[in-house]
Amino acid sequence: MRIFDIAEVMSYARELLESDPVLGDLWVQGEVTKVYQSTAGHLYFTLRGASSQLECVMFRSALRHVRTRLEAGQAVVAHGAVSLYEARGQFQLYADLVEPEGLGQAYLQFELLRRRLEDEGLFALERKRALPTYPRRIGVATSIGGAVIHDIQRVLARRYPLVEVVIAPCAVQGEAAPREIVAALQRLNEYAASRLDEARRLAAIDVIILARGGGAPEELAVFNDEGVARAIFASAIPVVSAIGHETDHTIADLVADVRAATPSVAAELVSPDCETLRATVDEWRRRVAVAATTALQTHRQRVDSARQQLLWRSPQSQIAAYQQRVSDLAQRTRGAVAQQLANRASQLQARQLQLLALSPTTTLARGYALCYDPSSGALVTAANQVRPGDPLEVQLHQGVVHSEVRGTASSAVADPHANPVERGAANGHRAHRV
Repeated sequence: MRIFDIAEVMSYARELLESDPVLGDLWVQGEVTKVYQSTAGHLYFTLRGASSQLECVMFRSALRHVRTRLEAGQAVVAHGAVSLYEARGQFQLYADLVEPEGLGQAYLQFELLRRRLEDEGLFALERKRALPTYPRRIGVATSIGGAVIHDIQRVLARRYPLVEVVIAPCAVQGEAAPREIVAALQRLNEYAASRLDEARRLAAIDVIILARGGGAPEELAVFNDEGVARAIFASAIPVVSAIGHETDHTIADLVADVRAATPSVAAELVSPDCETLRATVDEWRRRVAVAATTALQTHRQRVDSARQQLLWRSPQSQIAAYQQRVSDLAQRTRGAVAQQLANRASQLQARQLQLLALSPTTTLARGYALCYDPSSGALVTAANQVRPGDPLEVQLHQGVVHSEVRGTASSAVADPHANPVERGAANGHRAHRV
């Protein structure tokens, strides 16, 4: 016989409970009692039935999905897994969903899956991709026999006839529908640009439309399938969901990159309007023409300016400029030289007049004479330089007179204002006025 430790018993019991498939995915209904929220944010409550009760705990991470405050006396349906809290030996339900009674099993299953996928990040806005502006190929996953595919093709032909449509037929209702939808999405993803080599890149599908027409909620339930949701999430190509009518909402809508109210609206979302494109092209053509004309004028002005700069800076222009400068300098030099010559001529003439006024010849022309000693050629300037009988040469203005001294007078200073002829007679020689 083996004796077990309490901890071993509790651990063994917990493992048994958690391995049971029923207790691991359990739906239970009852009346809420003893509601208590801990300081850590976890919610503790009890579900009471007709003859028994079940302790429940809902962790803070799951509480954000609870839309109404739990209060004692409420009749609810809870989902979770049963386990054993070993420290207290307490059998309890770890709830992840609590909803009021009467909502229906389909809704409860939908809400449970929605919350679980949301916690995994499948609905996160930051992972949703933008649709291509000008798709070349559009994939459509839908029933080939319904009106949906014709509505999509009609809208695309009207708005964007350049696009190619690739259809992946699949059932959109019934038990086989989830499996076929997943397979259709996978086939279309074989043409994702990221999975094609360069040679096949033009065959890439740019966007996928997952579509179905309106129907009852149970008919649209295939789009609440977890496999479909994960196939949309795994798609390498952006997915647009167009399921049912505007008021219908499915898990597929939440996972898709874009939700369209109807299949026709989805076709409009993935295709640009060709009329708008034509108007845009015309506007850009006009802008390009204006920009080209403006740029051409600007470049012409720059070329003309550059040409003028080249002409101005060319060797011929430089030589012509220097030639003009040399010509100007030569002309200025000639003018300066001519002016200098004229000034020098005027100065020379003045000097000539001064020399002429001071010249002995001029003095002689006024009636004066110069006496020389013929033997020595010395100029006789005083009476005591000669004696009576000495010869004299008298230089006149015109010609020379040979004379002889007959006598001399006293050395009295002659009056400079006296008549020169009289002075000459007083000095013992004749002075002739011419």
